Amino acid sequence: MSDPQEFPEPQPRQPGLRAIEATIALLGAGREPAVRAARERLLRWGELALEPLRRAAEAESMRLRLRARGVLRTLEVRDCLRRFAALRLGRNGRSHAPSLLEGATLLAQMVRTFVPEASTVAAPLRAIAAELRQRCAGHSLPFVARELAKAMGDGLALQGKSADARELDHLLLDRVLMHGTGMPVALSLLYLLVARWAGFSAVGVALPGHFLVRLHGPRPVLVEPAQGGRAVTKADCLRHLRDRGTTAPTDHLRDLTDREVLVHYLRALQVASAARPQAETQQTLDRALLLLEAI
Repeated sequence: MSDPQEFPEPQPRQPGLRAIEATIALLGAGREPAVRAARERLLRWGELALEPLRRAAEAESMRLRLRARGVLRTLEVRDCLRRFAALRLGRNGRSHAPSLLEGATLLAQMVRTFVPEASTVAAPLRAIAAELRQRCAGHSLPFVARELAKAMGDGLALQGKSADARELDHLLLDRVLMHGTGMPVALSLLYLLVARWAGFSAVGVALPGHFLVRLHGPRPVLVEPAQGGRAVTKADCLRHLRDRGTTAPTDHLRDLTDREVLVHYLRALQVASAARPQAETQQTLDRALLLLEAI
């Protein structure tokens, strides 16, 4: 009998430029079945269709332009999800700051276009962290906590104002940096990144209605970014939890892994993006949540 390796499965032919352009032209057609079929084919071709789609996204025909941009956006979101799945987030404990920022950036890019890359968001944070590292060398952890709060307030103009949970601008890190106002989880992400780039061990801590950052050392310090980085005690947290009727309050005071921090961030994005529902966006975030839960 012949070895099946001698007769490999025929590979599907790659489409040529003319075939891709002809398919893109169908996006401008008025017949819905033709448009739907063309869209599915272009999504299947993926990267092969990117450049022709980008040209079509600037076409004179508004119908073709909008539909080409829609396909490009779907391909962009799919790429974000692929890159998100490849992130190296530890199963336990903390990952490096770049991985945490990359994860948050990719999640943001899934819900809104024109979100800058992680390197752009990192630049001002690294600059603040470098100054903080110099100022805090050899000092106690309470001093570090005070200087961190000062750096975030003075250097980055972050404020402890209340933020609307339905507003994406209060969650996307570049927008939070621009306006100085953000949801607790977004502000805490920025504190975590700066603290780690400054050389300190920092983790997230989630309480009902609050998101804290714990700086680790001989005597750990808890700070609340949404309140201007003020230090809070464990007794303050336990009192808050008991007032909320929380059972087993100490369970809420544990260190979160970076995976768990991103889960909190993702769920906040789900709430905010639901104000302008797009089925594709919600489905993508659902898949990202499954990826995080599987780590």
